[in-house]
Amino acid sequence: MDFALTEEQQMLKTNVRSFLEKEIAPVVDEHEKQGALTREATVSFIQQLMPFGYLVGFLPEQYGGSVLEAKTNGVLLEELARTWAGLAGTVFIAAGFWWLVDVAGNPEQKEQLLPRAASGDYIGCIAITEPNAGSDVAGVELTATLDGDNYILNGTKTWISNGSIADAAFVLTTTDKTQGPLAMSFLLVERDVSPFSTRELHKLGLRSFPTSELSFDDCRVPKANALDPGTGYQRTMGFFDVSRAMVGIFSTGIAQAAIDASIKYAQDRTQFGRPIGSFQMIQEMLVDMIMETEAGRLLSYRALDLLDKDEKCRWQSCLAKAYATEAAVRTTSKAIQIHGAMGLSDEYPVERYFRDARTLTIPDGTTQIQKLIVGKNALGISALV
Repeated sequence: MDFALTEEQQMLKTNVRSFLEKEIAPVVDEHEKQGALTREATVSFIQQLMPFGYLVGFLPEQYGGSVLEAKTNGVLLEELARTWAGLAGTVFIAAGFWWLVDVAGNPEQKEQLLPRAASGDYIGCIAITEPNAGSDVAGVELTATLDGDNYILNGTKTWISNGSIADAAFVLTTTDKTQGPLAMSFLLVERDVSPFSTRELHKLGLRSFPTSELSFDDCRVPKANALDPGTGYQRTMGFFDVSRAMVGIFSTGIAQAAIDASIKYAQDRTQFGRPIGSFQMIQEMLVDMIMETEAGRLLSYRALDLLDKDEKCRWQSCLAKAYATEAAVRTTSKAIQIHGAMGLSDEYPVERYFRDARTLTIPDGTTQIQKLIVGKNALGISALV
C-alpha cells in the first residue's frame, strides 16, 4: 500500500490550504461565537468550497461531480477540519446525503435528486440516532406505517447533524419493531412536502455544526420515497464504513491544527530567557503529538485505500475512528498544556480544538463500540448480545 499523496493530490492539498487560510480562517472565531451555522451561511460556504471538490466531488460528472477517490476526499476533509472543524462536519454530512442517493437510489430517485446537488443550495442530513437507539442501531423505534400511497412517520430522532438546516432528511425507520433490521428502511423526507419539527441541541464542541432533535408526528411521506426498501440497516452499516474512516481523517485535521499552533507558540513564547521550544519536555510533548497524529492519519488512509479498492474495511475503519479520535483528544490536550494559561483562553484556538476533538469520540459509534467491533473481528466472538 502506498499512502503517499499523488502529485495531483498534493497540489490540491496546497491550493485548498491556501484558500482556506485566506478566505475561511479569518471568519471562524466570529461564527463559532454565534453558535450553529444558519442555512444561508452554510450554503454560502459550500458554494465557495465546491470548485475544489467539496460536497459533490465523488459524484458522477453528469451530476456536477468529478469522481474523486475516497483518499482524495479525505485530503479535502482533513484540510477543512484543520481550518474549521464545525464547517467540515456540516459539509461532510451534506455530502453524505448525496453519497447515499448515489449508492442506494433507484434510477428515478437519482434523476430527481442528484441534479440538485450541483447548485450547493440543497442541504441534506441522515437521521439514524434516537433517544433509545444510539449504539444499538437495530433498536430503531421510529415507525413508518403504510397508508395507501404514503408512509405515516411517528417518532423522534436526536443528535442529527444538519437537522435544523436541512431541506431533506434520509430517515431510518422501521415498519415492524419485532423484526429488527429486516424491517428497516431509509425514507426521504422533504421538509416542504412532509414537514417535521426540529430543536437545536447545544454541545461541548463543534458548536457551529448544527445538531438537532427531529420530531415526526403523523408525518406523511410518499411511498415512492423509500430508498431501497428493507435495506436500511445494511445501508447504515455501509455508511458507517465510510464515515468512520472519514471521521478518523477529520480528527487528524484537528490534531494537525493543534500541532501547528503549538509549534508556533513554542517558537515564540520565551521563559527563563529562551524559547520554551528549547525545553526537553515541551519537545517531548510535541513529538508525542506528531507521532500519534501521523499514526491516526495512516490508519485512516488505509481504510480509505480499501474503500477505493472496493474491498471490505469494517474493522479497519473502526480502528481508524477509534484511534484517531482519541489521539486527537490527547494531542489537543497537550497543545493546551504547551500554551499554559493561554491554552485555557479563547484568545487562542487550542481550547476549541480540544472541545472539537473530544466531541468526535462519540458520533458514528463511540470508541468503545469501535473496539468491540475490532475485537469481534479478531476473536470471532461478539461481546454484544
